[in-house]
Amino acid sequence: GEKVRTKSRKTQLLELYKDLKKQEESLYSDLNDRSEAELRSKKLFLYFTQLGKCMYTGERISVDSLNNKGADGHDIYDIDHIYPRSVTKDDSLLNNLVLVKSSANRDKGNEYPIAEPIRTARRGFWAQLKTSGLITEEKFRRLVRQSHLSEDELAGFINRQLVETRQAAKAAADLIKQFLPETRLVYVKAGHVSDFRNRQSD
Repeated sequence: GEKVRTKSRKTQLLELYKDLKKQEESLYSDLNDRSEAELRSKKLFLYFTQLGKCMYTGERISVDSLNNKGADGHDIYDIDHIYPRSVTKDDSLLNNLVLVKSSANRDKGNEYPIAEPIRTARRGFWAQLKTSGLITEEKFRRLVRQSHLSEDELAGFINRQLVETRQAAKAAADLIKQFLPETRLVYVKAGHVSDFRNRQSD
């Protein structure tokens, strides 16, 4: 189809911040001073979509320490996956990602849904972000959900990942054919590759 130029991250955020300009004057000013290149950083982009606060504790995030490590050697702030990566690799762009204090991320662990005390304490803040357009309806639903992921949902994630893997393999094969037309491609089942690897290590 016809390619449509998408709005830059900075433009999107500045438009969303128009109505918040008075309450969030310092954040708006900081955002205005940022370059497009800086806003390609997921941490910084999430920082602005969360009004400069940790998604789980509501505490202010120090933007100057965004990529720093603490005395314990760990990052001070983490990007956490709302749906844990142990059950799905579904990043859904930014719908599955939040910026949080590392200590809060460790306390949350690999659990889903998010613990009830966090959901209760932060629901109003999350609703404010959704109303302001800073987070999507889908992200809000993932944050406030009370039930575990069903077997059907987990199976759906796996099926999508398999489709994406097949598409990636096909795209790679098409590139090889295009640039190395004399090359003969041989497709091998994953099980055979695993068996071969195991035999090599015996």
